[in-house]
Amino acid sequence: MKIYVTSLQQSTLDLWSRLLPATLEIEVVNESSRTVQADALVMSGVWAFDRYGGRPNREVAQVLSNSREDGLPEWIIVPPFRPVVERGGEFFIRDDFRDISPAYHAVLESLRAARTEFGDSVSVALDLPMLGMDDPRDEATPASAARAIEVFFKE
Repeated sequence: MKIYVTSLQQSTLDLWSRLLPATLEIEVVNESSRTVQADALVMSGVWAFDRYGGRPNREVAQVLSNSREDGLPEWIIVPPFRPVVERGGEFFIRDDFRDISPAYHAVLESLRAARTEFGDSVSVALDLPMLGMDDPRDEATPASAARAIEVFFKE
């Protein structure tokens, strides 16, 4: 599987480049200078559901067809939210997910969905702005995503 990490902010890409393991086959791309031709694009449901269908899911990533001819890949992958439980009318992150970061869960489950749906020859773009991961001062998110990618490639 080929993974691209994309953003328009070079400072964000510099941070991700520094925190992603060099041994992994990940290409970091500044989309202001080059577009990525990936088979699938991972984006948050906030951006995807109105355009491509689907609805929030806390258990699994969703693979949605893009038939809009909007310049984005043919397939959109929407990561799941961390699972919750209801206690006394309030919602809490499930105990077994309390120590798992949202970025780790989102990236790992999205890549798993891509592999399940398309196999290992697929190319996937992690679009940082559309995932809400485009902050050049946030080191925790790319570190969590890097751990998820490492786990994914070892599976």
